[in-house]
Amino acid sequence: MVKRLLDKVIVITGGTSGIGLEIARHSISQGAYVVISGRRENEGKRIVTELGEKCHFMECDVLYEDQIRKLVEETFSKHGRIDVMFNNAGAPDFIRNIEDISYDKIRHSLDLLLTSVIIGTREVTKIMSKQKYGSIINTASIAGHWGGCGGSVYSAAKAGVIHFSKVTSLELAKYNIRVNSISPGAIITEIFGVGQKLTGEKLSISDDHLKSSDAFNDFQPIQRAGLPEDIASLAVYLASDESTFVTGQDFVVDGGLLAGRPLHLASESFKKINSSLKSI
Repeated sequence: MVKRLLDKVIVITGGTSGIGLEIARHSISQGAYVVISGRRENEGKRIVTELGEKCHFMECDVLYEDQIRKLVEETFSKHGRIDVMFNNAGAPDFIRNIEDISYDKIRHSLDLLLTSVIIGTREVTKIMSKQKYGSIINTASIAGHWGGCGGSVYSAAKAGVIHFSKVTSLELAKYNIRVNSISPGAIITEIFGVGQKLTGEKLSISDDHLKSSDAFNDFQPIQRAGLPEDIASLAVYLASDESTFVTGQDFVVDGGLLAGRPLHLASESFKKINSSLKSI
């Protein structure tokens, strides 16, 4: 079988858990050399032991510009090129109400979720523009499209990632650098309190508590939890030469959530409205 990412060099920020870790697994299985980064050195070393010689860990906190620069420069020094940059690091900001917003919280959330993507893109462009090729993939969110999927600051930051990716793709196309974003929906990661299993035994749609229709049938059309592998499969495509004519796009992976309400749910709402009107 031909490996889709054979010998490609891929950098993944936030690569020690959840979506980033699954992308690393998928990429290595397709023949890539992967540099994962994160703040947890011990966890990074454990993952390197698990994934083998094609995986390398570099400690990097994306809140700091110099650490992002170092990650990119050291990867280039080690491999002589960077084929793919996946700006993935992030976390929920837990700002739920306008009263909770402070300048420090805004600054932290924007630096983590948006500024890090901008800096990561800038730094890797220095290399990719000389190579005359590359793929940059940025993690956005359905919260960047639709209200009610995250707090106001988080949602604004993710909307920024989507638009930054589109505008930057126009600028970098002349260098044959492609820039796309991925907007995950309800993907089960450490955010949902299942981190122990995500960093050990892999989650699967065969797990009864994840395929339970009781949990998901009123949330989205596809009645199961989204998994990191759902995002990783798309990331492999965007990293591969199969997508060399694809740039400036945001790919929503949400089980159909943003498509709208299923007809049976909408019908129930209309019935309630109709019943209310008749009672007037």
